[in-house]
Amino acid sequence: MKRIVMAMAALVLLTAVPAQAQTGLFVGAQVTGASLSYKDAAQDLDFGSGYGVHAGLMLGSSLGLLVNYDKNTLGSSTGDTELGQWDLLGRLRFIGVGPLRTYLTAGITGRSAASDVYNGTTGDFDFSGTNPTAGLTAQFMVGSKLAVDGGVLWTFGKFNDTPGYSASKVEATGSRVSVGLSYYLFGGN
Repeated sequence: MKRIVMAMAALVLLTAVPAQAQTGLFVGAQVTGASLSYKDAAQDLDFGSGYGVHAGLMLGSSLGLLVNYDKNTLGSSTGDTELGQWDLLGRLRFIGVGPLRTYLTAGITGRSAASDVYNGTTGDFDFSGTNPTAGLTAQFMVGSKLAVDGGVLWTFGKFNDTPGYSASKVEATGSRVSVGLSYYLFGGN
């Protein structure tokens, strides 16, 4: 499954890179919700809220690049986990109806999770890694330069080693939802 997601991410990024006429440079901010499920840990993290910022470039009417950062706080009965995620994503237009555009989205995510407790053990745990991400994003144009954004993303894979735990023990799947606004500096609808 991980290889399929990585191949899909590479394909979307490679098809989004060719230079075409610029049709939109945009920046924005969003509120996010995130979850993180550790594969073999007893620790159960709650869905957490947060915020994020993004910038993107639409290359023609169907292809684009998106750079994104999200910061979330995930709670649990043993303490909070701070989760930061940095994305480099390609977007391929999927369905468009009027001012609504949906995109198949895939790429790579760097993520870092910091907590004082992991799997019942107290300490200073700071997990990080780079993993494939895939999902569906959308924009609804509410004017020629302003859009409401939304998205659902999933990140798969293992974190790097951290003191006391090897990467083979720290496999985690993350999911995110976001809603925000984008402003087209150049181009737009």
